[in-house]
Amino acid sequence: MRLKFMFLSTIIPGLSSPSRNIDVCPRPLIDELTQLWSSRALIYDISRKHNFVIRAALMWTINDFPAYGMVSGWSTYGKLACPYCMENNKAFTLTNRGKTSFFYYHRRFLPPNIGTERTERISLLAELKRMLHPRVFLVKNCMMLYQSTVTLFGLQSGKQKFPGFGLTHNWVKRSIFWELPYWKISLLCHNLDVFENILNTVMDVKGRIKDNIKARLDIALFCNHTNMELVCDGSRVTKPRASFVLEKKAQLLVYK
Repeated sequence: MRLKFMFLSTIIPGLSSPSRNIDVCPRPLIDELTQLWSSRALIYDISRKHNFVIRAALMWTINDFPAYGMVSGWSTYGKLACPYCMENNKAFTLTNRGKTSFFYYHRRFLPPNIGTERTERISLLAELKRMLHPRVFLVKNCMMLYQSTVTLFGLQSGKQKFPGFGLTHNWVKRSIFWELPYWKISLLCHNLDVFENILNTVMDVKGRIKDNIKARLDIALFCNHTNMELVCDGSRVTKPRASFVLEKKAQLLVYK
């Protein structure tokens, strides 16, 4: 990960998001990756002073959630935003923030005999215990599901919706990454980068923290964390400091 080993492969011009048209930008990159996998390439090893044949593959992409939707072709908006649970998710809309939430249902992926680390609302825990472990996600199965329906690529996809969108799937286009011959057997195609959100939250960055007033109102509805609920003193409402927010001295150490 040193700077001298990195190189810029693609620049997306302009200030606006390319949205589903992003596939036009990595077109040269995909062509080169395909060549490096099938035809291979002759590389010079300067340490041993001779050539060798190399075969290269793309392991995965690393992006935030909106960019996930751009590169994968699966829309990350709405209740089907999770590309692994798909139509079997238990997403719901937060009362105050108005956003789709998968709160606590990630515990379905844990072994059934594991103890609960937190105490949540009784109704939520009861529903969680009735839920089955989600099926194992395989990219090749995912490809079979949408191959016959989602046939449009990049600029051709426009704004139309494919049959069943929002009900059984969230596909909006055919991603250019499916052209890679090994992509369909990959167990993990895309990684999520949530570092910025976590850092802003633990550092209590004003205007960027996710632990805001609306979040605290939803905590009072869905969690048994009374120590994090808003405190009303007459006309003044205060937000108790969360345990995950660093003290000022610790924040200065991070900045150093």
